[in-house]
Amino acid sequence: MTGYSSALAAEHEAPPMRPLGDGDHPNAHMLYKAHSAFKAGDVEALFSAMADDVVWHVPGDNALAGTYRGREEILRNFGMLQAAVDAYWAHPLDYFGSDDHAVLIAEVRARKGDRTLETKEAMTWRVENGKLKECWHMCLEPEKWDAFFVKE
Repeated sequence: MTGYSSALAAEHEAPPMRPLGDGDHPNAHMLYKAHSAFKAGDVEALFSAMADDVVWHVPGDNALAGTYRGREEILRNFGMLQAAVDAYWAHPLDYFGSDDHAVLIAEVRARKGDRTLETKEAMTWRVENGKLKECWHMCLEPEKWDAFFVKE
């Protein structure tokens, strides 16, 4: 898994992210580290933050939609994402955490041929026993996500 495409990063100026500090919840820091591992393609570090029985929900009427159970199915979903794009870029805007949850808000850009996607997403994670247990991926403009990741 390569995870992150710098091709789009070079094309777009990223808005600055609020730096995480000592006052941020530990679950926000955990999600930051997990997302950084995803962007770096470090599957081992990413999965070390996740529970063995992690669940990943992707809503919508698109090729990526579904519920993925366990690390192998999530890795399959990431592979589906990679196959569907020429370039993918997810720039974090903010991380939040509480005792039971961690949330990432990101700006997303993707390209496939001459088609592009620009939107924002939120990933809300349920945290259990110090691990990322269940994620609800939500695109803030689901019609754009569905149109870009159209079912074939």
